[in-house]
Amino acid sequence: MLLSWHGSAAGQAPTGELDASRELIGALEVENAALRRRLDTERATVSLLEELNATRRSENDALRAAFAAKNETITAKDEVIAAQERLIDGLKARRTSVWKRIGDVAIGAAIGAVLR
Repeated sequence: MLLSWHGSAAGQAPTGELDASRELIGALEVENAALRRRLDTERATVSLLEELNATRRSENDALRAAFAAKNETITAKDEVIAAQERLIDGLKARRTSVWKRIGDVAIGAAIGAVLR
């Protein structure tokens, strides 16, 4: 029995099966290439998301620091206001009497008259 190049014998697949296998192999190679591209895209996406997450973390840290600084500023302003109120109260307590003021004005007038 002679076997043709395209014939089927034990251990050889018929031509139709070879063509179908080649088509399937080609399709699998195309699918594998598409999967590799998708994997590359997913890796790039994950990298960008990690970078975004790190950026958000640093923004949160910066906001926390800004809020802490704001609170310190408010506390310092409150202390300044309290010190000014104490000073005002002290100045109010040091008010001189009306007679002392009249005396000061009279002294000032006398000095002014002497200097002229």
